[in-house]
Amino acid sequence: MKLSRRKLLFVLGAGAAAIVAVALALLSHKPEQRPVQVGDPAPAFTGTAVRGGEVSLTHLRGHVVLLPFLDLRADTTENEPSRAQIVFLRSMQTQHARFGLRVVLVDAAELAGAGTQSRNELVNDAYDWNLDPAIAVLGDDGTLARRFGVDRPPTTFLIGRRGVVRERWDGFVPAAQLDLAIREREGRGATG
Repeated sequence: MKLSRRKLLFVLGAGAAAIVAVALALLSHKPEQRPVQVGDPAPAFTGTAVRGGEVSLTHLRGHVVLLPFLDLRADTTENEPSRAQIVFLRSMQTQHARFGLRVVLVDAAELAGAGTQSRNELVNDAYDWNLDPAIAVLGDDGTLARRFGVDRPPTTFLIGRRGVVRERWDGFVPAAQLDLAIREREGRGATG
């Protein structure tokens, strides 16, 4: 069976179009990023804290780092886990700062559907929640949350002195559980 020149060009053109379509689909597909788990190196990041100063996970090596992703826009009148978690984070900062703990709080309001807050709004949140200036507050448009595989607040990471994730909590974490995990990373055990 002999194809006419016109039919041959049509078949070749259709084949080329199919190849281009498949190639574009493969190029535009973003592979699913696996959530950061216990034992994984924490993804490096650098940001500017809303009250000033650069925050770099690389520069925090040698310290135990508590990295919570919280919705700072969450309603204060409801039983909202992000708001409740803030109280315990303040307590951990107060109790463990002298042993080298650093707290870097990431606003994950974007993940909760509340939008990205401005720097001024985040500064107000830091003062409204009486956050110690040593607690670095970072805004996030969802980029940092995606790097850590966080899909909803609150999600909290405890990162060891060598930059490895030692704990990951998806959801609210009781103070006793936070305290024990931090003490273990500090090498102080359960009773100090």
